[in-house]
Amino acid sequence: MKSLKSKLLSFLREEEGQSTTEYILILAVVMVIAMKFKSGISDQLGRATEKIGEKIGNTVDDI
Repeated sequence: MKSLKSKLLSFLREEEGQSTTEYILILAVVMVIAMKFKSGISDQLGRATEKIGEKIGNTVDDI
C-alpha cells in the first residue's frame, strides 16, 4: 500500500488533463472576446426584445 506522501508526489507529477493555469487562460480569452462584442450583442438583444414587444402588443390589440 502506498503512503500518503508517495500518493501526493505521484499526483503532483501527473500531467494528464488540463491544468488550472490553462483553464484560467481559456477563461481570460473568453472574457476578452465577450467584452469586445458586448455592445453589439446588447444592441441585437434590445432590437429583438422590441420586436417581440411590438408583436405581443399587436396581438393584444387585435383581441
